[in-house]
Amino acid sequence: LLYDMKGCYSRLRALVPTLPRHRRVSKVELLQHVIDYIWDLQLALQRGPPRPGAAEPPEAPCLPGADRLLCR
Repeated sequence: LLYDMKGCYSRLRALVPTLPRHRRVSKVELLQHVIDYIWDLQLALQRGPPRPGAAEPPEAPCLPGADRLLCR
């Protein structure tokens, strides 16, 4: 079971483009990035395709470090 979980975390690291590439991330931070990425994808699907000339609304600033869990 532990071997399977390590493989799952490795796949998540490969699939989520918002992960920092210059340092290691904890499992909790990895999961937070996964949640944020899924949230972003869900919002993009709800908005639909971009209209020509339409400006994207600015994204809300996120808090650094441990407070990051409160972002969304």
